[in-house]
Order: sequence, then structure tokens, then C-alpha cells
Amino acid sequence: VAAVTLGRDLVNTPANDLGPAELEAAIRALGQRHGAVVSAVVGDDLLAQNFPLVHAVGRAAAPHHAPRVVDLVWGAEDAPKVTLVGKGVTFDTGGLNIKPDASMLLMKKDMGGAAAMIALADMVMGAKLPVRLRLIVGAVENAISGDAFRPGDVIPSRKGLNVEIGNTDAEGRLVLADCLTLADEEAPELIVDAATLTGAARVALGPDLPPLYTDDDALAADLLRHAAAEHDPLWRMPLWNPYDELLASKIADVNHISGGPFAGSVTAALFLRRFVVRARSWAHLDVFAWAPSPKPGRPEGGEVQGARALAALLAERYPA
Repeated sequence: VAAVTLGRDLVNTPANDLGPAELEAAIRALGQRHGAVVSAVVGDDLLAQNFPLVHAVGRAAAPHHAPRVVDLVWGAEDAPKVTLVGKGVTFDTGGLNIKPDASMLLMKKDMGGAAAMIALADMVMGAKLPVRLRLIVGAVENAISGDAFRPGDVIPSRKGLNVEIGNTDAEGRLVLADCLTLADEEAPELIVDAATLTGAARVALGPDLPPLYTDDDALAADLLRHAAAEHDPLWRMPLWNPYDELLASKIADVNHISGGPFAGSVTAALFLRRFVVRARSWAHLDVFAWAPSPKPGRPEGGEVQGARALAALLAERYPA
């Protein structure tokens, strides 16, 4: 309950009170409470330490909202490695591909994927599960200034793939790409990422039912079973390989969006999959992170979709 409340509070906090620095502070406070080690790479240090996509997305923000990658580690080094990755876009203007006003109104919640993974980390550490937990959050504000990244730019990634920018309003997958690469470098047993990634997911499944993407059938079955039991619903969607060609670029290794209006959530997941090659299993949740109307025990506002289902899965796989 405390973990869910923490996540909801983070989502509900207005962006003028919760920027990248404040999101880092919340993770540091969580780490201190559980005895975890927390580090961060901030601002231009992102370039020096090879997080070029995170830097590109966040570089237009004011100095006190400098982009960062926050990294929490907890548990025994020799325990099974479970890594959580969250999209922490504390406000999303859409960048130079600016959102219309109606679409920008709720963008304080664009860090909802990070909030869900922070809540899940709190649950895992609170239950003292025998895992080596890692939480990686790319915390940025997608702002507009003379330094903003542009449609048509080609930006390198931590993995080494050069990425053509098709639309600056698809910034979350860029942040996740570098963070997933970092997570994948130590080949954990499981990587899970959560992100308020696409409007296409909402069109397909609505606000209450986040898509789940994974190539691991056993993981999908277990997670969907717990999702039903925990009243934390998820719906598996396909990583449909033929759609990979929709991300083709003539001037880079990959474009980060598809060239047309179709399968936006699927192609976003396919883009992310390119950055996970060593982990035993990977799952991606395309969450809304918001309850549009109140239900019993689920007030209107921020929500940590997927966190309860994942906590139950991890407790079953790694019993304390």
C-alpha cells in the first residue's frame, strides 16, 4: 500500500514540483530507506559516459531540470539479477513536434512508467526478496528551446546504433533505449521496462488495460495469471517481426518511429527490443499510468499499472 501510494503521489505531483532532480531525490530517498546504493549521471556527463539519446532528449530543458540516468542497486551481488527500467519524462511538451494543448494537459504523468517501477522496487525491497535488484530511470524533461533536438537529426545510441529522429514527441523510447542498453550489459535474468509510451496503446486497449510485450511465453503466461489475480490487468500484444521493416531509415541504422499510422505500440516495442540482446528475458509494459475515473481502492489520478502483478510474479519466482 505504501509503495502504491508513493508511485501515485509521484505521478500526481505537478511538473513544477517534480522535475528530473526531484525524481532522482525520490529514488535516493527510497534507496536510503532500504539500504540500496544510488548513483546518477547528470547533464553533460551523460555524453562523457555514453548516454547520448538521454542527453539529446533532455538537453533543451532549463539547467535545474538537467537530464539524468538514476541507477539504484540493492541485494546480494550473487543473487539472481532483476532489473527494472522506467521512463521518467517529468513533462512532455512534445519537443519541436509540439503537442496540441489537449494532449499536453496530463503530461505531468509522462513519468508514470518510472513511478510504477519505483513502486515495484519498493515492494521488492520491502519484501526482502532474494534478488539483486536494479532500478534504472531515465529522468528528463522534453522541453523546447534553441538547443532542442530536431526531426531528421541522427543521434548515436549507447548500443552503437545510429537513430534517425522521426518525431520529437516519441522521446520516451529514446530515453529507454540507452537505459535498456545499460541494463542489458550485465545480462540479467529479467529486464522489465514500463513507459507511458504510445497513444496507439490507448486507442487499441483503452486506459485500464496496458499492453504487455515479451518473446518469453512462460513469462507472459505467469505475468498474465498474476495480473488477473491482483486485479492489475495486462493484455499481451505481439512483437510482430514483419513490422520491423517499418522502422527502416535511409540515413541511419534505424528510425525510432514507423513511417505510417499503423501499429504504433507494436513498432515502439520492436524498436526497444533492438536494445536488449543479453538478458534472459525482457518484458515491456506500455502503460497509461492514470485512472480517468475513480473505482473502489483506485482513486482518479496517478496509477502504478503493472506494479502489483510484477510484484506477485517476482515473489512467486524468488520466494523470500
